[in-house]
Order: sequence, then C-alpha cells, then structure tokens
Amino acid sequence: MFYLIYFCVVSIILHCAKAATTSFPPPIIRTLDTTGQVGPEFKTLDPAVPVDEATHKLAKANEDKKVEDSKFWFNVGLKQLEKIVNVAKNNDDNSYKKKAKNIIIFVGDGMGVTTITAGRIYKGQYLKHGLGEEEKLSFDEFPYTALVKTYNVDKQVPDSAGTATAMFCGSKAHYGAIGMDSTRSPNNSTQGRLTSIMDWAQKENKRTGIVTTTRITHATPAATYARIYHRDWECDSKIPEQSKAHYIDIARQLVETSPGNKFNVVLGGGLQPLGAMNPMEKRTTPWEGGTEKVCSRNDTLNLPEMWLKMGKEINDERAFVSTQEELKQLDLKKINSLMGLFRNNHMTYAIAKEEGEPSLKEMTEAAIDVLERGNKSKGYVLLVEGGRIDQGHHQNYARAALHEVYEFDMAIQAALEKTNENETLILVTADHSHAVTLNGYPARGNDILGFANKPGQDPIYETLTYANGPGFKDHLNLSATTENIWITNFTEKQRQSSTYRHLATLPLPDETHGGEDVALFAHGPGSSLVRGVFEQNYIAFVMSYAGCMGPAKDFDNSCQHRSGAGSLSISLLLFAAVSFVPYIHIFDN
Repeated sequence: MFYLIYFCVVSIILHCAKAATTSFPPPIIRTLDTTGQVGPEFKTLDPAVPVDEATHKLAKANEDKKVEDSKFWFNVGLKQLEKIVNVAKNNDDNSYKKKAKNIIIFVGDGMGVTTITAGRIYKGQYLKHGLGEEEKLSFDEFPYTALVKTYNVDKQVPDSAGTATAMFCGSKAHYGAIGMDSTRSPNNSTQGRLTSIMDWAQKENKRTGIVTTTRITHATPAATYARIYHRDWECDSKIPEQSKAHYIDIARQLVETSPGNKFNVVLGGGLQPLGAMNPMEKRTTPWEGGTEKVCSRNDTLNLPEMWLKMGKEINDERAFVSTQEELKQLDLKKINSLMGLFRNNHMTYAIAKEEGEPSLKEMTEAAIDVLERGNKSKGYVLLVEGGRIDQGHHQNYARAALHEVYEFDMAIQAALEKTNENETLILVTADHSHAVTLNGYPARGNDILGFANKPGQDPIYETLTYANGPGFKDHLNLSATTENIWITNFTEKQRQSSTYRHLATLPLPDETHGGEDVALFAHGPGSSLVRGVFEQNYIAFVMSYAGCMGPAKDFDNSCQHRSGAGSLSISLLLFAAVSFVPYIHIFDN
C-alpha cells in the first residue's frame, strides 16, 4: 500500500513538473550538467544589453578563446588533406597522386542544393526534355562529390567575401573580409594579408584568369586578387577616411598590384568601378534591389586605359573589349592578355540579356582560348563565377535565378568539351546557399516555377518559396481575412515575367543567404581528393596539392614525380627507351 501511495504521489509531482516546464520556455538553454557530460555549450545574450552590443561582446568572447587565423586554418586544411590521402593509401588507391596541369573552379554564387535540384528540373523543362526531374546538369556526372561547411569565423550564415577567401586563399575569414584572415585591421593593410590560388599559380609560371557575370570587383572574383578590409571598398569613394592611407580600392588592386595585374583574362561587368563608365548603356528591364547600385570613382582614373598602357610598357600583347561583337572579332590564340568589361554594373540577368552582352558560356570559351597554350605553357588556373544566381535569389526572382543556373551549366559543359580531361581538374561548387525552399506535393513534371498544391487543395501556394525577402509585400493581401492573407490571383503574364517575385514569408528588402552545407563536384586529375564533409578552406588545398602550387605543393613527394597523365607518359617512354638500348645490336647484325 505504501508503494502504491508513493508511486501516485511521484507521478502527480512529475506530471505537474512537466506541465510547469512545458507551459513556458525555459529561461536558459542547458546542454551540460554537473557530472561533466560532454556537449555543446550555449551562451545566451543578456536582455538588458542592446542587441548589437550584446552580439559584439559574444563574438569577442568567442574570438578570445582561440585565434582562428591563417595558421589555424592552414593546419585544418593540411590535416584534411592528410586524412583523405591516408584513406586512399589504406585502400591501395593512388588516384590522389594525379596532378593537374590546368585547374578551372566554377562557383555558382548562392547555388545551394535546393537551387541545384530546382535548376536541374528547370533545365529539363526549359529544353522540353521530358518531365524535368530526370534531367541532368553537366556536373551531375562528375565522379566525386562532397559537402562543404560554409560558415565564416564570425557568422553562422556567411557572405561571399569570407567564403571566397576560404576557397581561394585557404583560410576562413570574417564576414565582409577579402583576402585577409581574422587578424585584419582597417588601419594596417599587411596585417592578416593572404595569398591566393592565383599567386600560387603565377609563382609556378601558370597563366591565370577570372570570368564572372557580376562586377569584376565584386566579392567572389575580388578574393582571387585583392586584400582588403571590407568588400564594399570597390572604388576609392567607398574607402573610409581613416583607412585611405592604408588601402587602395579593389579596382586599383586589380590593375596595379599582383596577382591581378598579371592576369591573362579578366571578363565580366564593372566598367564604372574601373572609371570607364559607358554613358550610352541601355537598360530595358526594371530590375530592383541594392545590387543594382554601383559605386563611382572620385579620382577620375580610367583603369582599363592604364591596363593597356602598362601592357605596352612590358611588351605584353593586350586587348580590351566592351561588346560581344568586339570579343568575337579577336584572334584569341594570339592575344596574351584580355580584358572585357560589358556593363557599367553587373552583367544583365541572362533571361533578359541586353544587346551586346556575351553569355557566360561565350566568356568561358574565350578565356580558355586565351589561357590554353599547349606545350608552350605550364598550364593555367581559371575562376568562372555564375554570380547572378545569388542576386536573383536576393530579390526573390526565382525564374531569373534558375535561368542563371542553366547558363552556368552551359559554361561548364563548354569547358568540359574544350579541355583535356587528363590534364584539367574542374571543380564546381557554391560559396553559400539561400533561404529558398522546394516544397509541397507538386505532381511529377509540374512546372518548377508553378504551384505545389494537391488537386482541390486550398489555399494555393508555390513550389518555390522564400523564408524572407521583398516577395512578402508583393503577395501580401492588405484586405485579407485571417484565412486569406496572401494574394494568389496573379495573371499568367505576371507570373511569367522575369521580374515576378515568388512568395516570401518575412518582409526584408533583400533575401538572406542560407547556412546549410553546399555541394562540391570534381572531375579530372586530383578529383579523388574531393570526398566526405569538410571545411570550405580545404578547397584551396585540393587545388594547391593537385596543381603542385602553394602551401600543399610539398605535402609529399608526388609533385616531384608529377604522376599526371602527361608526365606519366613521358616517364614510360623514357623507361622504354632505356630498356631498349641493350637490344640495338641485334638489329645491327
């Protein structure tokens, strides 16, 4: 009887305790108990302190624990390389030793896994290849894939500057930082300064180039050549007064300092930041958003003219073009260095391309023609960015963003067709994801830009929606009842427009990035180094090791043996010749 009473009392107490703890959110998140249980430690912000100040203090406290500078991240990258090489050795797999004469890294800016899936379906439906879901993107066929962790040293969800710095310089960085590690200073341009894959390549006498659909001074391409405290400093007019004595702007760094001033290819948008604005430029589609604004120079420099003049001084055959037709007229096999800038700001979204602009495919083909010199060079390193995927998402322009994926895919296919797979490592990845969702239960073959409902289901909603962005206000029903807060009666013409915004559920002028892992696809010599889940800065070490350049060049002795296809063939020929010498007298007799 005693035990029955005890059991009832305990049950009542536990029930009340449960009710008490589930009725209200706990005042603090606890994941560690007093017994030394291992687990993550969460710190909460003090509600009495303003959010910005509290966030800063929390970030500072995290920084004080350990300095995640370039030394720290280089160690992370080399350890990851060692781990993957050891796995290969344990499986008697020597493919990791294969070396790449050429490297092309394709970055689909903002091309998260959801965007890849939606882009694949869009491609199939756009080309009318069946229902869409079964379509393949060119990089779907690559033999090696991995997942990449994209966070910045100070942000759970990153930006393109910090992520590009990780990919191209081998060290993670702060949100907004380009080519500088976490020790950067606004008053010291040498503190935290990094080198990039382009520096490493040029040291090995490889040719180098960048291609983008954004401004050539934008964050992703800039990380290959610039070292600057903040990504916004594209023009001299954007550098704060206290930093002007210490930094020159990104555009000047491209033309005046290494490695940018040694690039053999520079193709993209951005005439205005380089002081060469086209006043006659046409703009027929009213694209919106902060990304449509561009800085101007105060110093009146015309940097393309300076670039051409510098070429004459060093006897470098250079060409500058600003239209698709001018690009087509060039003999690209004879030009040593090419600069093409085709818009004042970013290049126009491909779905409504303005007259005179080359496609990303055309620019990629031109870049390879300029860079490829066969046996006359030691190879090349090329960045190709599909940058407007990201910007389409930022404005909830789902159709424009997916069409950019299609254009990006065609550029990759062109590169595959123009390069030797035994000599060229091709990587395809994204710098970060976006807050876009592929949702609902649409039927197989349903328009990826259409509605997701089951038959007869209400209310209707789109397959692609955003967690936030300007699409909120476009769809909000101001006279709504509690059951009908969204406008759904857009005309078909409105929904087919390239500037139609898909639904967003939180009003922001600019949709945010997403923080989930992104995919990395690899093809060619060195591609077997891409496997598993790893930090984003490891991508730089893949290129370093496979290309025999930079910090991983001397990781082992494989670069001395050059076990790529070309060098292997030469070694075999030499071996055969030496082996054949003792038997020559037989033929003499």
